Formats: sequence, C-alpha cells, structure tokens
Amino acid sequence: MKTIAEQIKDMEATRAAKAAQMEELMQKSFEADRTLDAAEAEEFDTLDAEIKQVDADLARLRRLESLNGQKAKPVDGAAPAAASVSRSHAGHIIIKSADQEETFKGQNFTRKVIAKALAHMDGIPAHIAAERRWGKTAPTLCAIMKSNEIEAGGTASGEWGAELVSMDGRYTGDFIEYLNARTVYNQLPFREIPANVTIKGQDGAATGYWVGEGKAIPPSGGNFSTVNLAPLKVAALSVITNELIRESSPSAEMLVRDALIEAIAQKIDTTVFSTDSAADGISPAGLLQGLTAIGSVGDDGESVRADVKNLYAPFIAAKHAAGLCFVMNPALAKALQLMTNALGQQEFPGIGTGGGTLLGDKVFTGDNITSTHVILVDPRQIYKIGDMGIQISISKEAMIEMGTDATGAALVPTGASKQLVSMFQSESTAIKIVRPINFAKRRTTAVAYVDDADYGAVSSS
Repeated sequence: MKTIAEQIKDMEATRAAKAAQMEELMQKSFEADRTLDAAEAEEFDTLDAEIKQVDADLARLRRLESLNGQKAKPVDGAAPAAASVSRSHAGHIIIKSADQEETFKGQNFTRKVIAKALAHMDGIPAHIAAERRWGKTAPTLCAIMKSNEIEAGGTASGEWGAELVSMDGRYTGDFIEYLNARTVYNQLPFREIPANVTIKGQDGAATGYWVGEGKAIPPSGGNFSTVNLAPLKVAALSVITNELIRESSPSAEMLVRDALIEAIAQKIDTTVFSTDSAADGISPAGLLQGLTAIGSVGDDGESVRADVKNLYAPFIAAKHAAGLCFVMNPALAKALQLMTNALGQQEFPGIGTGGGTLLGDKVFTGDNITSTHVILVDPRQIYKIGDMGIQISISKEAMIEMGTDATGAALVPTGASKQLVSMFQSESTAIKIVRPINFAKRRTTAVAYVDDADYGAVSSS
C-alpha cells in the first residue's frame, strides 16, 4: 500500500500531465491562428474537469498528511534503544527550515545586492557581509553566496553545493516575479520567441476559393512580415546613501528593492505602450507606433460601448478578434467603475483600478499607461524574447552624471552635460540594474487604441 506522500506524488504527476495536454491543445490553436475546434474544446473541458477532481483529492490527501504530521513525535536518538522505539512509531518527521520567511517579495535577492554593496564598502567577501547581518535568520542565503565565491563550494551535480544553485535561482526568480507584477508588459501573455531568430509570418488574412474542374486556382493574397528580435537592454541606475545600505531593518531593505524596481518598471511600460519609433540598437518601437488613433465618441456609457465597437472593428476585419485584452490607466478604470445608468446601477461592474473585465474582456491596468488611452491588444500577435534574467552592478567610487538627460557616451566619446557626483565623496553607492528585453508586433492589426478617452458621466440614460 502506498504512503500518503507517494499518493500525493503520483497525483501531482497526473495533474502535471493533464495540464501539459491542455497547454498543447491551446498552443496548437495559437500556432494555427484559430480557436479550438469542437473536438479540441471538448477534450480541453474534460481535462479541466479531471484536473479539478485531482485538485480536490490532493487537498484531501494534504489535509490528511497534515493531521498525521500533528501526531508525529520528535525522534529520540540519545540512546540506541530509544532511537529504535522512535523509528517504530508511524508518522512523519517535521523538519523546520532555519531560514525565516521573507517579509516581502524579493527580499533575499535584495539582501544579496546589499551584501555585495557592503562588501565593496568594507573590503570583505560578500558572504562574510551576509553572515554578519543575516547569518542566524537566513543561513541558506549566506551559504549560497559563499558557494558562488569559493570555487571549492562544489555547485556541480553531486557535490555538496549543488542544491544551492536551484535555491539561488529561486531568489532571483522571486525578484523578477515581483518586477513582472509591476509591469503590464510582463502580465500580458505575449508570445515568447528565442532571441536573434528570424520568424516569417503572414500579416493579414488569406483567402481561399472554390474551384471548378480544370479551372485555374486564384492565388491567395496576403502580406508577409519578418520579425527578428535582438536583445536590447532597459537599465536603471539608483544612487543610495551608505547609511541606508547599512540599515538592517526590513523597511530599509524594501526601500532598496523599490529603488531597483520602480525606474525600470516605469521605463518598460512607457515604452511598450507608446507611439515612440524604434531607435536602432537602443530601444524597440512602441506598440502604438504607426497606428492611427481612434477618437472617442463621448463620455457616457453608450459612448464607451461605441468606442469598444470601433476598437474591435480592425480585429474583426483581420479575422482575429478572439482573446483580446484592454490596457488602461487605473484612474480611467476607476472612472468606468463609477459610471451608473439612470437607475443608479453600475454601467461596468466588472472593472476596477486593479483591472478586471470590461464588456467581457480582460482589463490590465498600469500607472505608466497614458491616462486618456484605451488600448485593445491581441497578445497572440505580439512577440517578445524570453526572460534572460537581470544584471546587477555596484560601485562606491564611480562618478555619476546626475541628470535624466545625461549625455556621456563611451563608443563615441561625449562629455557629460550634467553635474558629476562622486560616490566616494558623497558617501553613497551606485546600484545599476540591467534587463535585456525586446518585443514587436507580429502583424500591424495586433493593437488598436482610443487616445482621448475621458469617461465619467456618472449617469447614463
């Protein structure tokens, strides 16, 4: 008879297999640029129902496992006889991690950055700086930093430090996950493609024909597009006082994390959902670049519905009007939420500052979206390169050009036009974060937008 743990493991494997089948069905339809046919939809729904049943059984098994765990007794290994008695008892041995839970998302990655900054300031290895501050509360973090610095740490498969590699990746993943949650770009399910790979596709719908015997087959029209995404980089440079870096409270660590995240998150969304042209080798074109904006017809409920109908028109004409999403500023979403009809009922009850739905379609909101824009996008028609991680650099001696329009350049030497501030002289540390990203429309009809929305008529007749 299988143990509860073994049953849970088997059911988790079953669930993963069914989920993979569902993903394969959806991917197949995406690649064919169509919705699921009747048979595929039936198979998808059946798999979905089976997964729900597996989830219910898993919840019961985990509850049972928890109840059994509460009965478990500590192992007494003081004497051979006592150890033998302990081993004879049924139940589970509870192992408590020596690491404290993260106070906030991305805390351990932020601590790695702070430890490296302290190492620069104090002239010691980063793992020593980490051990001095978090040796008792986060020993795994300290062990990871030590294994990264000492070659004998043994991070290869089978060596003593191998398990730390995956833990280190989790810390970085937590930080990236928090960064992704702060950008609309990373929340939308754009299609990931490999970097530096050319992809050719059709831009627009092709037409087929019924053909009589012996008759010529008319050629199917259609424009074709080519996309090749090289990694471009979005970067942010934060100057932080040494006093803040030495402050050990969670609130100080959170300030450091937010300093690393805010600037880069802002730049990503303001570029992605803009009309900006591409800068060769520097930044991609915004998704709204080259599009003709659709003017809003008014500010009441009927006008909102008319605007949505106008936004849908190009997608319907291009025959890919399924799976669309709205993108807008939280303030505009709130204005829609507050709108009521003549009976005092909400016009659009599914929407709020955090997103939701508008007339049946998902809404994503972001503070860096233009407040008068209502953007309708087909995520399947937007390519982006896969996640390539982040790079962190630290300096306490650099001279920083303090200006949002800094002009200094290395490839074509150009002098700084803004005041230079010494990190050494000002008792500060410069922390630079760089993330490679790139994106492009698969077809020109991937996005449409209203540029002058000003909804807010509280009562609509």
